Amino acid sequence: MDFQQTIGDEITLSGVGLHTGNFGKVTLKPAEADSGIVFRQGTQLLEANWRHVVDTRRCTVLGSGDLRIGTVEHLLSALNGLAIDNAVVEIEGEEVPAVDGSAAPFVQAIRKIGLNRLSASRKALRLKRACAVREGDSWLVAAPSDDFSIVCVTEFEHPLLGLQGGHFDGTPESYEREVAPARTFGFATEVEALRSASLARGGSLENAIVIFEDRFSGELRYPDECLRHKVLDLFGDLTLVGHPIKAAITAIKPSHRANVALARMISEEAVSE
Repeated sequence: MDFQQTIGDEITLSGVGLHTGNFGKVTLKPAEADSGIVFRQGTQLLEANWRHVVDTRRCTVLGSGDLRIGTVEHLLSALNGLAIDNAVVEIEGEEVPAVDGSAAPFVQAIRKIGLNRLSASRKALRLKRACAVREGDSWLVAAPSDDFSIVCVTEFEHPLLGLQGGHFDGTPESYEREVAPARTFGFATEVEALRSASLARGGSLENAIVIFEDRFSGELRYPDECLRHKVLDLFGDLTLVGHPIKAAITAIKPSHRANVALARMISEEAVSE
């Protein structure tokens, strides 16, 4: 039997936000069984759930009333990838720190303090039938399975990227090795337009891969690092289902908007075990 987990102690990470460019700090704290992942800003609480998504332009933003918490997907990806069911995320600022643009700093910090197994069993969701969503150029399918896995395909009209694909299983070991270190990326030709739209204002060579016409801004961690970051984002956005998922996911050109739509569909179609 699988048991729920939380983190072994509290940890804090800080830095600039990828899109706002403002300083932010998150402190992760252990939480009791069946409490899920909850953000806390001052006295306000916000559950990490697809119902609270208020924006999906280039990142996933949670909100309620006047509360907004941006770029939650990298931190949520780390929690989901390490099979952490319960945690409180205290946040100072309006955006989760970008750190190095991947989920690896969150994973490394969590590994240092360890995990705490709780006495309650995990309540995984299992699909009764396949379901699919389409949002623009994004196609996502979730099929019944005994485990969680992702097949991802990306395509960019750029000679350095083109068409890429890969398969990733849902084990924490595989996630930590194959997915977590993949950094966010953007094209040099988009920078001015993004910043005019109040996006990517905190992006830099320290927290993102910039793709120029004929080169990357630095050495890649994987030949298909951009594909793997899309998988990282999907891990994060599917955390918004609120429970572990037993499904085989096929993602064709995934996006935050499509990922969240799939999270909603899974929560509506799946049954608890």
